[in-house]
Amino acid sequence: NHAKFKPGDSATFTPSGQSYTVSYGSGAVTIVLGSDTLRIQSITVTNQELGLSQDEPTQPFYFADFDGILGMAYPSLAVGGMATALEGMLEQNQLAEPVFSFYFSR
Repeated sequence: NHAKFKPGDSATFTPSGQSYTVSYGSGAVTIVLGSDTLRIQSITVTNQELGLSQDEPTQPFYFADFDGILGMAYPSLAVGGMATALEGMLEQNQLAEPVFSFYFSR
């Protein structure tokens, strides 16, 4: 019941062949790593590493209100030592400062 990323539809996706299991407080997800171009509004990061879920439990992911997760943790917590989205933005000079924020609304 979620929108899914289709690697075959992306001209810039490159699989790495590595896989990991990521544990969350509510379950674990098996992912395979790859890289693609990340675009968030006017920000573009080429060759951004990402993980595609391969095997995930029904609870809670099937019923979640989101289609994916953008990891915003500390770099030391990143799976396989891959660069976080924020690190990729900074490395490719897409941000003036190493700052991000969230806006929550009702």
